[in-house]
Amino acid sequence: MSMSPVATEASNESLLFVGVDSWIIQDSNYDDFTVGQHAKFALEFWASTELRPAGDGPLGAEHVGAARYRVRARIVFANEGVWVLDAGRFLTYSSPPPQKLRTGQLVGGDINLGVDPFFYFEKLHRLPGMPPLSYRWRIREIQRETTPWIDGVLESGTQVRTRDESRESFAQATATDAWHDDGGHGHYVLGCLGEGGPGTP
Repeated sequence: MSMSPVATEASNESLLFVGVDSWIIQDSNYDDFTVGQHAKFALEFWASTELRPAGDGPLGAEHVGAARYRVRARIVFANEGVWVLDAGRFLTYSSPPPQKLRTGQLVGGDINLGVDPFFYFEKLHRLPGMPPLSYRWRIREIQRETTPWIDGVLESGTQVRTRDESRESFAQATATDAWHDDGGHGHYVLGCLGEGGPGTP
């Protein structure tokens, strides 16, 4: 049965929902994840629309579906290549940083959370002033994306496949299978219980 991660029994305020694509596992940065596993990784974020300056108020992150959060967050680190947000429940990074925003400023908007592919644990943690971003987690649930694919062709003639976001769906799984799910193009949402951090890799 397909379902959204929001609707599962284990979904509650104590879990953080984090996306991971198969290629991150296939690149040998992580092994396949399993329910019940203890893991350590930093959080990367991306935003489909630009985050905007926000007025005064508490930091926070509201889960709005899959690995998506609506945040009010403070910029706690920024240089020419990367920036870090404090959303109250977690610290997360992205690159490149937006223009016209500065360290200490509050921003708001929707973000997607993902497992750090390798940028933080390979090099970003060495940057002067970079805050610690690695958390210890217990994987409480795994959702495998079952959203149908749409085949298309770009103006250049390149064939592309994208998910039909209007039909987003997920199915419960006991583990990721990065080499086989969706022909090696699977995407997952991990329901993570924080066990410590942030710290260094």
